[in-house]
Amino acid sequence: MVARVGSGAGAAVTSFLFPGHELTVGAILAVYPLLEALGSFAAGRYADRFGRRPAMVLGYLARLAATALMYPALAWGAGPLAVGVLNAASGFFTAFILVSSLAMVTDLTEVGNRGLGMGAFELTNLGGYAVGYIIGAVLFHALGGAGSFAALAAFTAVLTPAVLAMAETAPVKGISIPLNPFKGLPPSTWPAIPLWFALTTFIGMGIYSGRAIAGVLSLSSKFAHIESSLLLSGALIVVGLGAVFFGRLSDRWGRERTLNLGIAGVMSALAVLAVLLWTGSSPLHAIALASPLVFLASAIAPSVLAIVGDRALVAMRGTAMGLYSVVLGVGMALGAMVGAASAVALGGLIGIVLAALAIFSTATALYIALRILTARIRKYNGDIQRNPQRTEPP
Repeated sequence: MVARVGSGAGAAVTSFLFPGHELTVGAILAVYPLLEALGSFAAGRYADRFGRRPAMVLGYLARLAATALMYPALAWGAGPLAVGVLNAASGFFTAFILVSSLAMVTDLTEVGNRGLGMGAFELTNLGGYAVGYIIGAVLFHALGGAGSFAALAAFTAVLTPAVLAMAETAPVKGISIPLNPFKGLPPSTWPAIPLWFALTTFIGMGIYSGRAIAGVLSLSSKFAHIESSLLLSGALIVVGLGAVFFGRLSDRWGRERTLNLGIAGVMSALAVLAVLLWTGSSPLHAIALASPLVFLASAIAPSVLAIVGDRALVAMRGTAMGLYSVVLGVGMALGAMVGAASAVALGGLIGIVLAALAIFSTATALYIALRILTARIRKYNGDIQRNPQRTEPP
């Protein structure tokens, strides 16, 4: 929770830096999740080999150091390169926090309540990010870039003892872990990956869209940064609350059924947003009208997380969640860049929504294709077990 509040606040502050350098800011925002993705493989193996708590503590303390260094960098007039390097370091070590947290939730839950546990994690994750985004916008409005990061470093440092007091949850550790992370995931988990990638791309696009929304609101308000942060944070909280509800629904109704419900919600929400923005509605009005569909879309994340947690090998849970985090990081990085490019090329917020619609349509098509492929794989493997002498597919 503390790390996600810091991540959200840092993203908000960073998105408002360097006015007039749109693509540069998009690149700075992108390096954070990209390095988080690169760090996820190392974080997953570390959590499986040495335990969840050591991975958590390492990530937290290293991230604190990167946040603290942002203050002198900005105070002394550092340019985008230095800020990007520190943002990248922060993203790399945040991977250790995220992966160890997900592995802990998987360790502490069972198949009958794992959806609810993952929904609660998603609420904490998105809720923390939403609160952090508002805090970051308020800090930037009051203190500027350098002062904001100083305040965030102090906040993170004060809460360090709570992280150090965490208990270990790993059921097994110290064993050799295969280098190939896919060995911990059966084919039945593959179809969900494109959907999760698309959803994480939207997170990166959403981070950038705060800048686009603020640009629209600044024409009529002196508090555009704060208002845009409230708008995006409200959407994140709606999704987080929905994750708890749909996580529990996936425990009762089934993972794939709940996931399909979320797919319908995302497609509908994006279509409604595109139409409303195209017809001239304000961002606030459009998001308010689409909010019920946004709530429905929150069924995807807990369903995907529960599918991975249910089916991953116990000894490779950290590695499996590391792979999940790789998708998260790469998706967010791509989203930040696509958000900036689509806003410039297609005309602001409407361009971002249209790009999101194209991405999710592609992901849904891949999901359907992979469902068909993995069903055939399961059928073929079943045929082999019933008829062992056959070595070639019919």
